[in-house]
Amino acid sequence: MAGRMLKFIRGKGQQPSAERQKLQNELFAFRKTVQHGFPHRASALAWDPLLRLSAIGTATGALKVYGRPGVELYGQHTNPDAAVTQIHFIPGTGRLISLCDDNSLHLWEINEKSLVELKSHAFEGKNKKISAICMESSGKNLLLGTEGGNIYTLDANTFTMSEDVIYQDVVMQNCPEDFKVNPGAVESICEHPKLPIKILIGYNRGLVVLWDRQTSTPTHTFVSNQQLESLCWNDEGEHFTSSHNDGSFVTWEVAGASSDRPLKEPVTPYGPYPCKAITKILNRTSVDGDEVTIYAGGMPRASYSDKYTVTVQQGEKHVAFDFTSRVIDFFTTTPVPPDGAPLQEDRPQTPAQIQMQSVNQVAAALVVLVEEELVVIDLCDSKWRPLRLPYLVSIHASAITTAYLVDNVADSVYDSIVSAGEKQIDDVYSTSPWPISGGEVEPSETPQRQILLTGHEDGSVRFWDVSGVVMTPLYKYTTSHLFSGEEIGENNDSQNEEEEWPPFRRVGTFDPYSDDPRLAVKRVILCPLSGMLTIGGAAGQIVMASLKTSSATAEVKSLSVNIVSDRDGFVWKGHDQLTLRSGALNFSQGYQASAVAQVSPPAAITALAAHWEWGVVCAGTAHGLALIDAFCATPLIHKCTLNPHDHSGAGDTPISRRKSFKKSLRESFRRLRKGRSQRRQTTAASPTSPVQPAKKAVEKIAENDAEVVKPIERAVEARSNDDAFGSMVRCLYFARTFLINTSHSIPTLWAGTNNGTVYAFTINVPNANKRKDDPVTCQLAKEIQLKHRAPVISITVLDGASVPLPDPLEVERGVAPLPESGTHRVLIVSEEQFKVFTLPSLKPHNKYKLTAHEGARVRRTSFAWFECAHGADRHKEWCLMCLTNLGDCLLLATDLRRQVNAAAVRKEDINGISTLCFSKRGEALYLHSSSELQRITLSATKVTIAQCHVALSPWALALKSTAEETTLTNGDHKEEAPETAHDVTAASADITVDSVRDHTQPASDVPPELNINLQNSQVNTSSMVVKTTTRTTVNENNADGATTTTTTTSNSTTENILEHSREEGVITRIETGTVTVPAGTDPKLILEMFDRQRSPLTVPTPPAATPTES
Repeated sequence: MAGRMLKFIRGKGQQPSAERQKLQNELFAFRKTVQHGFPHRASALAWDPLLRLSAIGTATGALKVYGRPGVELYGQHTNPDAAVTQIHFIPGTGRLISLCDDNSLHLWEINEKSLVELKSHAFEGKNKKISAICMESSGKNLLLGTEGGNIYTLDANTFTMSEDVIYQDVVMQNCPEDFKVNPGAVESICEHPKLPIKILIGYNRGLVVLWDRQTSTPTHTFVSNQQLESLCWNDEGEHFTSSHNDGSFVTWEVAGASSDRPLKEPVTPYGPYPCKAITKILNRTSVDGDEVTIYAGGMPRASYSDKYTVTVQQGEKHVAFDFTSRVIDFFTTTPVPPDGAPLQEDRPQTPAQIQMQSVNQVAAALVVLVEEELVVIDLCDSKWRPLRLPYLVSIHASAITTAYLVDNVADSVYDSIVSAGEKQIDDVYSTSPWPISGGEVEPSETPQRQILLTGHEDGSVRFWDVSGVVMTPLYKYTTSHLFSGEEIGENNDSQNEEEEWPPFRRVGTFDPYSDDPRLAVKRVILCPLSGMLTIGGAAGQIVMASLKTSSATAEVKSLSVNIVSDRDGFVWKGHDQLTLRSGALNFSQGYQASAVAQVSPPAAITALAAHWEWGVVCAGTAHGLALIDAFCATPLIHKCTLNPHDHSGAGDTPISRRKSFKKSLRESFRRLRKGRSQRRQTTAASPTSPVQPAKKAVEKIAENDAEVVKPIERAVEARSNDDAFGSMVRCLYFARTFLINTSHSIPTLWAGTNNGTVYAFTINVPNANKRKDDPVTCQLAKEIQLKHRAPVISITVLDGASVPLPDPLEVERGVAPLPESGTHRVLIVSEEQFKVFTLPSLKPHNKYKLTAHEGARVRRTSFAWFECAHGADRHKEWCLMCLTNLGDCLLLATDLRRQVNAAAVRKEDINGISTLCFSKRGEALYLHSSSELQRITLSATKVTIAQCHVALSPWALALKSTAEETTLTNGDHKEEAPETAHDVTAASADITVDSVRDHTQPASDVPPELNINLQNSQVNTSSMVVKTTTRTTVNENNADGATTTTTTTSNSTTENILEHSREEGVITRIETGTVTVPAGTDPKLILEMFDRQRSPLTVPTPPAATPTES
């Protein structure tokens, strides 16, 4: 016993050796890398016609520059609450200027491979609120129109105001009398295409003035009786067009004598009834030389006020492109040069020169930014079809309900998915080159295939290639066509009939509305080697689909499993199940459903596992689990996990939050006080039956464990048996391991529930040649009940080298080696702790207890391998990655020693924490917003960042300056405030008492339950206290969040001490020692020891701990 105590105490102070720390630094490093998807709350758009770069600003202060696929640069304004309202490139220089809604201007520069903020300028005062911006074609100055009516000049290089101000009073001297009082704010400023000394100034009330900056006089005045929205010159500068808030636009001649009159009468394209404003208009020339007019808005108010449109008119051709979210801005691009973005020898001085150097100002493509997506229309295409987006795809076209990341996808599977995806978009998209073609991508190694699957509310599963920086859409599989019902859209004729006028055409993919919430995908699994797809839905449907290279017509096999068939009194109060279509169905190339299983009651699928080497699929719900033979489409076994007295129908109400730490701790103390009085009564009274002492002993063990809760830990509440959601299956796992004996490994199924129960089943799988004749059989073998009944998050079997067992088909296909021989162990992860049991005895081996005063809980885990160059060899090791409810990512070695603790996700970001999925190479993806995925890495060697740069012309390079401080580099995302790792302390504490039931032993061999619980276990006593003080200093400047820990140990004879002191970086914790209870000890003796033992035990004084390699 003294040896065990010494080992227990010394284990607390062990620190990794210097060599191990060096290896850790080479293996592990936390970093946020790139973002995938569409920027959240996009608010501004800009285009550089010379560098062919596009910029997008957001309402959260983010700034993102995109070029050809793989060219991505990120920036972040220091004030995340200031929305970006306008962005303007200084053409060809690699610089851009952003305007935020706090009336501040910011100068940014593309510096090597990053986006750097050089300077900023804030304007104060209501009259200086910027309402219009015009960048001079020379790039030297910025003209700023204000709500007060004045126009100021800002030097673009020094970012200081010049004395050149166009005052409203001076402009009004030659204007009509009714405008001299108040023409309104400056709504638009436009340079003349060929004479940049002349600018158009448009005021809000409808007055437009052509201003000569050289003579400081107005040369022409144009008056409209409607409120002005925007101005646009034609290519030659002979006339311009103004758009207005009544849905009309007017063309004005400049060169003629009657220039103060409109060239044409006002045109209201969707009149004569009142229309919405035309917020922006462009006059362009098509590639065929025809005039093209493009404008946003103008729809009839009464009929289509809810429409978001951009209309394109070219001669008789007229299309109103209909979007599902608000139009923010748009621009046109010229044809794509062969080399992407040619360099200019001389700096252009006029807009016309910019047009000439950008292959003339012909409109080859229309780029439209709306709130939820980006759409590019090919104006060179005869049908004006959209271009397929290589990035900035709206991943939330239907709300994401689940995500699954797959590594090492076989080339054959990947190629088949890509081929099927291309078949889906035949004749849907234009094949023209991508117009945003600036920048250069540096060559790099081809990464391994990595596919992200996203399940959506509309019943679809989308496949994305996330192997590198660019997130490319590959394929979309839809399950809704398998089911029929009134709620599911049956191609309503009213939706297909296009209105004759206005000529709407629906574009974009964003469609947030679902026909039936039961279609939502809750779980999805892809086998990377066989390509088999398994989908679990919100109404208990399980779809199994295989990858086919040709279209087919077939009937889908169906089967049903009633999980609660043995519960006569059960009543389901939730929704009905979906109805599977009968008869043969037509399937196109790609995934084709082979079978659909329906569990009853039709509750949402909460866990899903598939093993395609054995051909079995298992699904869990709030009521239990069902195992299915996927090859034969027959049910094998089902297990109801409901409490026998629960007839309410778990799963038809939302999950409630657990109790707070304070409430939990308070109830623990109440149980302690109540427990002591009951213990004294128990020892005085004699038991009336042989069963009662066993029951009392179990209760007392639980109470005594609760009595010594460590003050730095959350008071772990022993959860009630009648928890309405305790029956929910949280995880499922297939493994070939030693469950019955050590001589033969057999196929097994493991299931963990919400109340801490783990079921282990044995599966008999016939050989492949006998599979059709001999049935697959399955039976319950063992059952584990975790003491604190915490939800089981994951289960993994480790081989003799403490490496996770290979995934299905990996050994058969030569992807992974055979598991190492030796004792297998099973790692069971609950919300509270990580616990390892040896197999097949299921004896506790070791444990890692995740504790914190705020209540850190495990949310997601996965094993990953990390490698680095260590000396002359490559060092590789497996680690367990863990995400907590505080947003922290932990790395644990296979012996459960902590390696890294990093604050990855904001703890307030519940959606991000719930959607995070790990990869096998130490990376992770999570929903940073509803439309955007953030990529992070915990590996020092596996880092996915944009390897790109933007080449500038010599005249542009001469303008570049070296920024004094690089505020943000490419790939570093700082939308949230930087934080250090949350205060999470982990202690490898004593082994608590978990009950293990072996269903494979004969009934006569099963020992009493109490003896099983106590055999070779350790029981806490309150008479001996070891006080351990841990001082943890977190270095905020260290990128990997490394900590320095100093531990001192002292003895204390005080009974029932609970301390909890928090200083900055200092945590005091008290931990209790253990004594060993020999097998077969009389329970009454243990209880008497608890009551009588008041004198402190002698604690052996440990020698000075020597550092050992962890």
